[in-house]
Amino acid sequence: MLPSAPQVLGFFNLIVGLMVVLSVTLFLGGFIIYLIRLGTWPTYRTQALRIMSWGIAVLFTLIIILAVQQFLARHVLVAVSIAAFIIILVVLWIIIKGYQEVSKRPENAPPR
Repeated sequence: MLPSAPQVLGFFNLIVGLMVVLSVTLFLGGFIIYLIRLGTWPTYRTQALRIMSWGIAVLFTLIIILAVQQFLARHVLVAVSIAAFIIILVVLWIIIKGYQEVSKRPENAPPR
């Protein structure tokens, strides 16, 4: 049984919520580490900055995913056409590669 559109969107909203929580947690955790360890030796400044950058990376990834989702929701026909074109190209590529493999075999080689 295939899931309905509201079920898929509900799952997608769950993933979006988890990514927002992860982004905020990483950024605030890195910021708190940065502030707590300020003035101590070793400062772990680079580690805190790395954690904060991961939080920002997750946030920007979320923004890109939401933009793609909004595009697909508004332009269903275009999205399906692009997906069909990509699938056709992949199938053609597999056929061409298979034909090249067959043509590379010597005449007296046994079939695989």
